[in-house]
Amino acid sequence: MLREKRGKLAADAAALLRKEAVTTADRVAVDRMLSESDALYEQIQREERQESFAAASVEIDRERFRTAETSQEKEYRMTFNRYLRRGLNGLNPDERTLISSARDIERRDGQVAGTQSLVYTQGTAGGYFVPAGFVYDVDVAMKYYAPLMAGGVVRLLETATGALLPYPTVNDVDNTAALLSEAQQVTENDVTLGVVNFGAWKYTSKLIKVSLELLQDSAFDLEAFLKERFAERFGRAYERDFTKGSGVNQPTGIVTAILASGISPVIAAGSSTNTGGSETGATSIGTNDLVALEHAVDRAYRLQGAKFMLHDNSLKTIKQLLDKFGRPIWQPGIAVGTPDKILGYEYVVNNSMDSAVSATKNTVIFGDLQKFVIRKVKDMSVIRLDERYADFGQVAFLAFSRVDSNLVWAGDSNAAPLSILQQHS
Repeated sequence: MLREKRGKLAADAAALLRKEAVTTADRVAVDRMLSESDALYEQIQREERQESFAAASVEIDRERFRTAETSQEKEYRMTFNRYLRRGLNGLNPDERTLISSARDIERRDGQVAGTQSLVYTQGTAGGYFVPAGFVYDVDVAMKYYAPLMAGGVVRLLETATGALLPYPTVNDVDNTAALLSEAQQVTENDVTLGVVNFGAWKYTSKLIKVSLELLQDSAFDLEAFLKERFAERFGRAYERDFTKGSGVNQPTGIVTAILASGISPVIAAGSSTNTGGSETGATSIGTNDLVALEHAVDRAYRLQGAKFMLHDNSLKTIKQLLDKFGRPIWQPGIAVGTPDKILGYEYVVNNSMDSAVSATKNTVIFGDLQKFVIRKVKDMSVIRLDERYADFGQVAFLAFSRVDSNLVWAGDSNAAPLSILQQHS
């Protein structure tokens, strides 16, 4: 029912935009309809997530019934929660041994995670890496803030160490097989190889201080509190740098990588070709601009699940565009599980893209986003500081994570996997 209502709103908005003379009142009505459509989309997403969670909960309950938590697992979980609340000094010797030797804590760089001190050789209170289950929860929460980390948008590459990672590339698109006469010698034609190097830039969540009163309150969900705060901080930083990072002392963002790759941006002409108005490529995005952007990407990459990436403000503009036949180029997903699309392609809203449709702004990316790789080193580590704020009656927590990103592509502009729309100067 909600999807049908959303489809009707989109159809009504398109009908208004198809009028020969679109008035200001018509555009206000279209904005209202599209806003209502967005609200319905959020409601649909919430209800579908609730249904999914409910189904997952039933399955989890069944699984727990089949394989109940062992006494050892329960003991470790309770011990770890006590460590978060009380610190290392609040554990008895058996509990300290359990924390440091638990088999389900992964080994890192030859050390058992949990045995390192806060700064290796300094500090009197030991800091411990958080178990994998907690890390997974933070990753899920981060997806909302940094959709690039979702895995299904760009390629996520997880490595065991932060050592320099050479990623080989090959460019052989200009070479073809050749006809050969009998007894004729074969000519040489080497393959052009290249490499993209990935490092591991370290990010920190900065300190989060928690009062002893909160730590001692048994009703306070410390894990949830830390998860939400760390997710927000890492998420915002990752989305920013994975989009526009310079590559100097930080990851290389996707916009930076495309512009530096030799790919020529598609220069926007504007929507005047559709509306007959005076809009220019410095002030608007036209249907022809998006079509040109689509075909600036080689067909081989378009067939591999190509997507648009743009700011929410750009999406608002595009939702009101029609093609020359009066059809909206934005189509809402009506069937269950069907995403909204632009020109038949899925899109990703990334609010670290340029938000203003104005001169020289890089507003829309299109192509095979899987050619952009994010390198993630191990799991996020969480450390507890007991002594630093003891005189304030507080304990501090902080997290670290190491990542890098870049475009993995051999660099032949005749067969580009991605392109970018740049507003006219």
